[in-house]
Amino acid sequence: MEFLSYKKFGSGKNNIIFLHELMGDCSNYDNCLQYFNDEEFTCFMVDLRGYGLSKEIEGDYTLDEAVNDIINLVSNLGLNSYNLVAHSMSTMIAQHITNKDLRVKNLILITPISYIGVKSTIKAKENLTFQMRNNSGKIEEIVEQSSQRYNETWKKYRIKQAYNSSKLEARVSYMDMYLNIYFESSLNDFSTNTPIKIITGKHDFKVFSKNEVLIYFENNLNVEIIEFEDSGHYPMIESPVLFASTIEKWCR
Repeated sequence: MEFLSYKKFGSGKNNIIFLHELMGDCSNYDNCLQYFNDEEFTCFMVDLRGYGLSKEIEGDYTLDEAVNDIINLVSNLGLNSYNLVAHSMSTMIAQHITNKDLRVKNLILITPISYIGVKSTIKAKENLTFQMRNNSGKIEEIVEQSSQRYNETWKKYRIKQAYNSSKLEARVSYMDMYLNIYFESSLNDFSTNTPIKIITGKHDFKVFSKNEVLIYFENNLNVEIIEFEDSGHYPMIESPVLFASTIEKWCR
């Protein structure tokens, strides 16, 4: 069995698994790692198949595959319990992991989407995946729209990261995964007794706003949500000290 690759930080007894977004990899967390207590926590920044340190691991890049890959990795690491942190696209994966793996102590979702993905029509889904597959400027458009407050250096960095952190087939397949055309029919599918913690960014897209995100989790009673005033879609990069401090507090 081939296991996902990861970056490890710390040696504490409190374990945290970090999952990345569509247009980045585990290096998105590099900016905040220095602010974690390395004696209290052990952090595993994991790359999915086709991404970052796992770029050369071939796969189908599907939801079920990603869920099983993380659960198998946790077992291989010998973790009896862990906190699961996921960002954007991988928050969908993390919710499905939590439904299957009782070892998850806390589910921490950063700028999340719902359990069944993002609302989309068939036409919109086909258009978005076509643009992503053909590198026709969709990445540049997303970065530009999400980076209005920031300079050209930031924008160039995020565009380069989006292209270089993953294989084309992987990011196209994961985008296809979360563009769910049956959004309305199963909005309330996800329910768990695991505590759910959520971070949103005040300057993020509307679909990731605090009020929109709360709708996804209205059937879960044990939910806490915090909005970072100075962040957009990347709280771990834009507000690294606050991010690390908040994650530590929730994982204790």
